[in-house]
Order: sequence, then C-alpha cells, then structure tokens
Amino acid sequence: MKRKVCESLFAVTLALTVAVTNIPVTAFATEINQSARQEQMTESVQTENQGQQSDSLQENHGAQNETNSENGQNSTDNPAGAEQNSGEGDNPAGTDLKKDNQFEGNNFQKVDNQENSGVAEEISRQQNTDDNQQNAQVSEQAAMLSSDETQWNWHKGEITQNELKKLLGDSWPYAGTYRWSKDRENWNKTIAYGNPVYTFDTGTYYFQKETFTWTGGIQWNDIGTKEIHAYYNMGINIYGSSEGVVYNSENLAVPLNSTFQVYDNKYKFTVKNIENYEIKVTATGGSQGERKLTPDANGMYEVIFDDDVTVKVEYIATNYVNVKIGQTENAEVYINDTLIENEDTRVNLNENFQIKIIPQKGYAIEGVTVDQASVSDLSFEKYAASFSWYSGETNQATITISPKVVKEVLALKENVIVSYHKGMNVERLKNNIFNTVVNKENTIPNNISIDDVEIQYQSGLGWQELDYKPIVGVFAHEFGNNDTEKIRISYKGNSQYAPLEAETTVSISDERIETQVVIQEGITIQYNTEDVMKQELLQYITVQDKDGNTLPVDKSELTLSYNRIVGQQELTVSYAGDDDYKDAVATATITITKGDATVSVNSQKITYGESFEAPIFTASPEEAKAIGLIVGITASGEKYASIDLSEVTVNDIAGTDIPIYGKKSVQEVMRSLGMTSIKVGQLPELFEKIQGIIGSESDIAGVINGIEKVINILEKIVPGINDVTIHIGELPTEAGVYTAAGVTVNSNYNTAIGVGTLVIAQKKTNAKLSFNQNIENKHNRLTAAEAESFDFGGHIEVDGNAVGDTPGIRTNFVGKTATGEIVSGTEAFKEEGEYIETISIIGGNYLAIPIVRTYTIGEAKNTIQFEKKIVYASYDGNEHGMTAYAYNEDGDKLGEAALEYQNILQTSTNVSPVENSSAPIDAGMYRVVAIYDNAESEVGTLVITKAVAQGTVTVGNAETTYGQKLNLNSVIIQTKNIAQRDIAAIQDTIACAGSDEAIGSHAITVTVPESVSRNYLRTIKVNKGTHTIISKEVTITADSCKAQYGNTFPEFTYQISGVSDKENLGDISVVKREDGNHVGTYTLDVQVANQNSNYKYNLESGTLTIKKRAITVAIDKKLKVKGQKDPALTYTVEGDGLVEGDSLGIYLSRKSGEKVGLYDIYMDTSNLNKDYELASEPSGKDKFEIVENKAGLTNQKNDSGKSKTNGTQVKSVKKQPGTVWDRIKTGDNNKPVGYFIAVLISLAAIIMIISARFQRKK
Repeated sequence: MKRKVCESLFAVTLALTVAVTNIPVTAFATEINQSARQEQMTESVQTENQGQQSDSLQENHGAQNETNSENGQNSTDNPAGAEQNSGEGDNPAGTDLKKDNQFEGNNFQKVDNQENSGVAEEISRQQNTDDNQQNAQVSEQAAMLSSDETQWNWHKGEITQNELKKLLGDSWPYAGTYRWSKDRENWNKTIAYGNPVYTFDTGTYYFQKETFTWTGGIQWNDIGTKEIHAYYNMGINIYGSSEGVVYNSENLAVPLNSTFQVYDNKYKFTVKNIENYEIKVTATGGSQGERKLTPDANGMYEVIFDDDVTVKVEYIATNYVNVKIGQTENAEVYINDTLIENEDTRVNLNENFQIKIIPQKGYAIEGVTVDQASVSDLSFEKYAASFSWYSGETNQATITISPKVVKEVLALKENVIVSYHKGMNVERLKNNIFNTVVNKENTIPNNISIDDVEIQYQSGLGWQELDYKPIVGVFAHEFGNNDTEKIRISYKGNSQYAPLEAETTVSISDERIETQVVIQEGITIQYNTEDVMKQELLQYITVQDKDGNTLPVDKSELTLSYNRIVGQQELTVSYAGDDDYKDAVATATITITKGDATVSVNSQKITYGESFEAPIFTASPEEAKAIGLIVGITASGEKYASIDLSEVTVNDIAGTDIPIYGKKSVQEVMRSLGMTSIKVGQLPELFEKIQGIIGSESDIAGVINGIEKVINILEKIVPGINDVTIHIGELPTEAGVYTAAGVTVNSNYNTAIGVGTLVIAQKKTNAKLSFNQNIENKHNRLTAAEAESFDFGGHIEVDGNAVGDTPGIRTNFVGKTATGEIVSGTEAFKEEGEYIETISIIGGNYLAIPIVRTYTIGEAKNTIQFEKKIVYASYDGNEHGMTAYAYNEDGDKLGEAALEYQNILQTSTNVSPVENSSAPIDAGMYRVVAIYDNAESEVGTLVITKAVAQGTVTVGNAETTYGQKLNLNSVIIQTKNIAQRDIAAIQDTIACAGSDEAIGSHAITVTVPESVSRNYLRTIKVNKGTHTIISKEVTITADSCKAQYGNTFPEFTYQISGVSDKENLGDISVVKREDGNHVGTYTLDVQVANQNSNYKYNLESGTLTIKKRAITVAIDKKLKVKGQKDPALTYTVEGDGLVEGDSLGIYLSRKSGEKVGLYDIYMDTSNLNKDYELASEPSGKDKFEIVENKAGLTNQKNDSGKSKTNGTQVKSVKKQPGTVWDRIKTGDNNKPVGYFIAVLISLAAIIMIISARFQRKK
C-alpha cells in the first residue's frame, strides 16, 4: 500500500514538472545532461571544418568547398560593419549567419531590421564607356568563375552578398551587380547596399553581371554556371546501450555520437535492434521542433531538413534493475556518465554499471554503501568517488546506493604554547606546531598527518616558510622573534579530499629540559689521534638533567676543548643542546701520557725505470710521523744514502705548535741552518739543533735516540755508510739493493723503528741489444767497399728507443777469410770471407740477451727457398702441398718454384711411389723437389700423417610397422672425425640383416673400405643401427544391443578395423562381463584367443541393455454379503505375462464402508517389481460390491490359478479430497499382525452395536 502511495506521489510530481518545464516525459531524467550535449554539438557544428567529414556519411559525394580555407580573411569583407565570426565555421562567407533576408524557394523578401542598416555606405560605380574594356573585364570574370572548383558547398545553402561577389570575381568594395537563375527566366539579383544573406537550393545556376553600354543602357553578360550544393549538419547520439548502432541508407555504421553533413533535404537510416531493449528515436532542430520518428515497414527512419538536426536514439531496457540513490544534498551522482536527478534510475540486468559521485565544494566522500554494505574498492580522482557494481539477474529488483558526504574541516586550537628555541630544526618546529595546534578529533579528514600539510607564519611581509630569513632592512621578522606568531596551516589535499587552510595565533616559549655536564675525576688517557682520544674521554662524561638522571643524548655531539699534548691539561666539555634539551658546560683536569706508535716499511721490488709505490714509510697513528733513511749499493758497486724530510715539520716533531719555525719542514730548517749537505753520521746532530729550536716546549731525546739506533743498524748492513753524503728528498733510481729504515719523530709518541728492503732490478722487459747498422739484404752480404763505411757494433734500446751511453756493452768478431784463415777479435773484419758478430752487456741498469749475426763480404748468388723446409699435415681428405720461391742475387723474389712430389713412404702396399706435380691427399712421406730456371734445386719434405682422432660411423635407427618394407636410403648415417670424401664410400656399403616377416629388431650396419681405412691411424668404429618392426594396431569393437527382460538375448557381434586380413587375428568372441538378466545395462567384452603376436589389439566394449517387461493388470471384481468378512482382493496379469518365479509386488485395498453398494478397489504399485512396467493403469472403479444377506449367499472366493491376491483386506476410513490413502501392507496372510488388527476392528464393531442397543432400551 505504501509503495502504491509513493508511486502515485511520484507520478503527480513528474507530471507537474513536465507541465512547468515543457520537457518530454521520456527525456525528463536526462534533460539537463542532453541540453549540455546539444549545446556542445551545436558549437561543434558551427566550427566543424568541411574537409574533415567522412565521405561515407554524406549522401552527396561531390567535392567539398575548398574556399572555406580562405574564410579567415574576412575582416574587411563586410563594408556595412556586420558582425564577423572566426571565419572557420560552415558559413563560406565568414559572417555571422543572422538572416538579412527570408527566402521561400528561390524567391526572397527584404527584411527591414538588417543588422547593418545603421551604417550606410554609398558605393559609387565607375562607368566605363569603352565597350571593349567592358567585354575584356567580363571575359576575365567568366574565366575566373569557370576555372574555379566544379561546385560550391554551402551550409544550408546560405552565403552573404559580399562573399558571393568575391566568389564571382568581384573585389572590395564589391560594387558590381550580379544576378542568377536556374532556368534563365526567373532571376534573383544582388542589392545595392548592405550585406544580406542569400539562400540557394541545390542545383545548377547561371550567373550574369550587369554592365553599362556606351549609350548609357544596361547590359547583362554571362559569366558562367556553377553547381551549388546546400548541406545540413546532422548529429546522431545513442543512449542506453553501448551496443547500439545506427546504419545509413547504404547499411554502413555511423560513428557513435557523431556529427556529419547531409547534401539533401532528407536522410534515411536504420537502428540496430538489441534483445531486451525498446527503441525510441526523436529528432530536434528545424521548423518541426522536437518530434518522434517512426520507422517504415522496412525499419527505415527518415529526417526532413530545413535546418540542422540532431537525432537522439534511446535504448530503453525492458529487463532492468532499479537503482535508488540515498540522500545526496551535497553531491552529484552519475550512473554510466549520466547525471541522476531523480532518486531512481534503471540499469540493465547482468551488467557492471559505473557509479561516480562528485561532492560539492567543501565536501568530501568518506564512503559508499550499497544495500547497507560498504563498498571496498572505491577509487578517487579529483575528489570524485567511482566504483563499479554488478546489477544482478533479478528483473526489476532495487539496489540502494547511499554515499556518505561529509564537510571538510581543518580545526585548529587557539591560545596554545609552542615550544621553540633559536636554531631549532625546522622539521621539528613543524612537528611541534602540528601536534600542538591541529585538533584531529574535529578535523576532517581525521587521518591528516604532518606530511599532508604546509605550515607558514605571518612575517610582516606576507606568509613565509618557517625557516625564512628576511633581508636586513626589510620590514619582516624571523619566526620566534615575537612572543606570539600567527600561523597558517594548509592541507595539500589528495584525490579524495580537497585542499584546506586555517589560521591561528600561538605563543612562543622555550620548553626544553634543563641539563648539566658531569665529568669523572682523575682521568688519565694515552696520547692518540684526536678521534680516538675523544672516544676514550667520552666514556667518563655524561649529560644529566637537574635531578641527576642521565639523558639519551648523542655524546658525539659534545664539544671537547683541551691542549692535546703529553702532560696535565684542562678539559672543557660543552653540550650545545637540541630540540629537547638546553645547553650546558663543565671543566676538569686530565693527564695525557705518551702514546704507542708503529712504523712499517713497504718493501718493494721494481725494475729500473719504474717508481716505488708510495708511501714507503707509514706511521700508525699517522700523526706519529715517520722519517725514512734508505742506504744500499748500486749494481755498479757504489754506496748510496737518501732521506726525505720535506713532509715532516718542526711541529710534527715537537707534537705541538712551535712559533716561527713550527710549520717549516726539516729540509727548510736545514737550509736555514746552512746544512745543505749532510752525511749519514751527522743526522743526530741535525735533530739536536732542532731540539734547540723547539726549546722546552717538547723533549725529543727519544727521537734522537731512535735515529742513532737506525744509523747503527745500517752501518752493520753497509759498512762505511756513515761517511756517505745523503741525497736529501730523493729516492734511489739506479739498479741495486737497498735497506730502508723508518723511525717515528713525534715526541708525543714512544719512538718506533721499522726496517725493510727496496730492490731495483736491471731492466730486461722491452730492453734489448741492437746493432748500430743493419745489413739491408737477405743474406747479410756486403761488398768490400760497403764494409769500409759500415758501422759495426751495438747499443741498448728500450721500447724501440736507443739509450745513450751505456756502460758494459761488449763487441766480439770471429770468422774465416776467403783464404781459409780463422780470425777473432774486438774489431770488425772487412776483407772477403764469412764472419760472426756478437754484442753483449755486463752490469749497469739493463739486462739484455746477447745478439749475434753473420755477415759475408763478397759477391751475391741466386737461391731457392722453401717457405718451410719440412711441412707436417694430418690427413683430412684435402690436398696438402708446399711452397718455394726463387730469389735473385739481391735477395728479391723472382717467382714461385715448380714442385714435384714423390711418395717415398707409402701407407699401403697397393700403392707404388710415383712422381706427381699435384699436391697429395693420402697419408705418406713425400720428397718434394723445387725447380726454377737458373737456380740450384732445393729438396723439401712433406709428411701427411694418418688421421689420429678416432673415426666413428653411427648408423641411424629405423622403425617400420609389421608388413611395411624398409627403405635403406632413408636411414641416416652420422659420422665423427671422418673426411667428407670418405662418407659416400661408406654410405654405399649400408646393409640390413634380418627379415621383415615378424615383429622384432635386427642390426643395420656399414663396411669401411680399405681405401678409406688406410688413411686413419685407428680402426674406424662402426656403431650399428637397429631396425625395429613394431606390431600393427587392430581395433575390435563389440556391437551394442538391446533385449526385453525375460526374453532370449540376441547373438553378440563385433566390428574389426585397422587391418584387411582378418583371418590371422585369432579366435574372437563377445561375452557379457556381469552376471544377471534383470533390467539394466551390461558390458559386452571382446575376447580373443590365440592372438597373433604381430598385432596390437585394442578391444573396445559394447553394451547390452535389458528393457522392462511390459504387462497389463486387470483388477478382479469381488462380491461379499453384508456383515461377512471381505474376500481376498485379486488381479489378473495379461500381456507378456510374468516370468516364472517372479512376483509383481502389487498391493490392493478398497474404499472403506460396509453398506450395501459398489466400492472402488485401489492398486498400490509403489513396490512394483523393477523388471516390469504397466502398459496402462488398471481401473478398480465399482469392482467391490456388498449385497444384502440373503439365504444361500456367500462371499466371492479367489479364482485360484488366474488371479493374484495381496492377502487380508484391511478396513480403511473414508477418503477425503486431496488426501492419499494410508494402507498397511499385508502381503503375507500368515503374519500375526494382520490377525491382530482384524480382531481389534471386530471387537470395536461389537462394542458399538451393543452400546447402541443399550441406549435404545434405556
């Protein structure tokens, strides 16, 4: 009832709204949305470029008007000052299409209220009395018109007068007069003033221009014809289904929600039918206004144009779900991108529809429920909440969507104190302000955090960041300079919540905790690096609050001030405080003892010319400062000593700052003291003078003692080193062995000594001996004259560059003169003969291998040379040869020598040695003779060894089916380490052993010919293949069959597939798998005895279906005398009859009652034997009769042998309509239950009779 009342109220409200707003009922729900779309579409129509329309959407496929691209140049085309548009629209004249004239067909009437009537402009015509000039001008205009595009396309057929004149060849100030006609009888003519708009129908027009004759008369001259096409913009929008489609008259789909041009006064289209949707088509625009379109018999819609038209196609679902929107005062709800202005809207069944909720400014969506269940997968964009929901399968069901819309609030506390101190970390300050000022309980969103906001203060020069530092002299202040500060907190917002900001004023106060620094008494530490000493001191220092509680401060931030030198020193500890604690300072006296130090020597071995890796001496700690003294003996046997004092200052030695000399290096002090040269034994004296410079500030006696120890050690290693002058600031560079001793010199450390070794080896890498001059011919031959000026001897080269004077180079000569005399010496021999020159080096910085060369003095001879005198090759099936060249007397190559090959060591007894000019292939030893004209022959040797690698031939496997022959050519042979030339010979020997007459496997092999094996050192291994014959598949399927219960089974048969010869398959039979002959389905299995082993049997079973036996049952009529016991109820079986030994399981009962008359007998077949079925339901109507007790009448008996009984009859109550008889099964007459029930019924009847009679007597 309530729903009907609500529906009635809604209907009244809707009717009133429609009456007031004039909105059609069918469009009411989406009117505002569609109005916006109409405005958008209209705007797009006015700015649509003609050339961008699809040709498939135009009824007329003529060329587009190319003059539209010129419409941007119309700013001077309107002399009357008519309103101009952008020049990019559909109006080719480029003016605002407000009609100055109204047309009906081709006739027009002038309208008085033209927009340009307020600006009158007189255009004087210049009369040309020269007819020839007039004719030339007209001809020029006619040529211009005829050469223009073939047709003009105008929106609605409209064009302004000025634009028309311009198209006809006129120019500013458009003073010409023109007329036009379709039939050359009815003419329209331009007017003298103004810029009216003309309307043209589609068709071909004749154009003429007015000219004056020399006599003053008027003459109209043809300037050409033009085909004009008027077009209209048509938009088609589809709503209600994404599957909706509109087809044009050519059955082409129109792009969804498109706008296009129609070059006709009508447009036809069809709309795709979608199941479970009704279609409503409406058109708006033109003189007809909004109207409903109805399709013809072929489903075709037609639109008639007199203006632009928009067609709206609505798919209205017939199966839908109703969506109800909850309270949304401060938000808009969109379903499938449509604004929902009513509480209810429809969506399709079985679809996911999209919901978008946009809050009003200042509000946010905190959540959405659908049917009181929260939506968990909300997504937000620009504060709008979106989600998808499944409509379900229930037609006309209701889904209730309730958004939770909340007002955003940034709540700030007033008159609160914010802790702040100078130098506070700006992030900590922001946190202090945020945590103190923001009232999260009353803020929405309530999960706002410090990362979500920006905090600024009023500096006096606008809002600034908290760490803002104003320029000096600017009227502004830093944060915290005032007792109170005005704060602005800006919430940045996110995709769900819009930005917010709020202001408040806070008080500034330093609320940090008071602190004190506590230093233990009697601290003694060992001198070390500054960091190590600080860490040790920090163990004795704590920062506490005023109550003595240790505070969790970072001790590394404490500042320690003291004189870091051995002795008692005053220590000052300062704590700068932080954003939680205030600063504090304390002092104490500490004792510093000398520290331990070590010095290590980086022992190295380098080659002459290389540099030692720095540092050589390393002190640990580094500030202990080590100096190093290097002594040794060079490869030339000279003593050497050096020390580098450039990196050690007087302060380093003193361990503290010394005035004047403190920052100078020891080397600078030496120059100041005039000690430019010093021997090893004088080093202690140098440091004693440095002690004098340092004075009492520091005692370096330990350093001097350490230096003396080092000198004593080195004197034992290199005796006499004390008297060697030291190379100051240098390292050894000459080859030799050196001892490096380091000693620490910082007086704050106990002196440490370290010793190592430095070795500079003679350079031999890239160092070589070279001859001073090379002999420039192959045979090192010189003439006696050349020998006289030749530079014999040698020198050292490093990386190809000659080294200057190098001591130790020796040159020796030995040889035989042309007369046979043996000679030797250190000077070169220059008389005819053959000699050997040897260059060597002994000692110095270089180590090089001696070099030797032979040279001949005398005339040159021609020779033949092999590239290689002996060539070795391994058999690979390819030719192997040698190469020899002949050279002239000057050593120039003359050409390649001819070669002859003779096999002098055959690999086979079947091959005799022969000479051959071709390079050999087979293994063997060949004598090779090189011959060239005018040259002595040369003999070389070619050895082709047998192939060493184990050759392998692997025969592939093959498989065939029983009865199929093997093609040996298809067997693949794989080889390894076999020459390509030998594979074909092996392939020719393939053979297969065995028979194809039965399944099984046998070998496939090959034989290696002797012509092949003789070239291989090892016997070629043959891996035989296998030919496998597999069994052939045969399928035997048992045929399925049917039989009736109780009848003889049909003969079982089968089908064979896969073979043609059926005689060799064995003995085939079909047997029933399960025992039994009752109704059901039984499996028939195929059995094969004496199976042929050459076949693979697939035995597929069939089925035997035993159907129920159909019988007919007739209920026997029964008669009893009133008052007597009921006779047994029986029935007779007819039809196919019962199978011997079966029982049907049928039970009979009759309608209750003992009065004389006819009664129905009922049959219960609920326990009917499952092997049987009744052909028809037997009738028991009036088959039981009770008659009066007359003499001689007795109950009817069973007709034994023909009828069946179910035993003792049970009396039942009267049957009520719609009930089922309850009967007791008494199939066995001997059961005591039956007798007991019968006795009870009889006793009840007797008691009732006696009681009735007794009442009558009373």
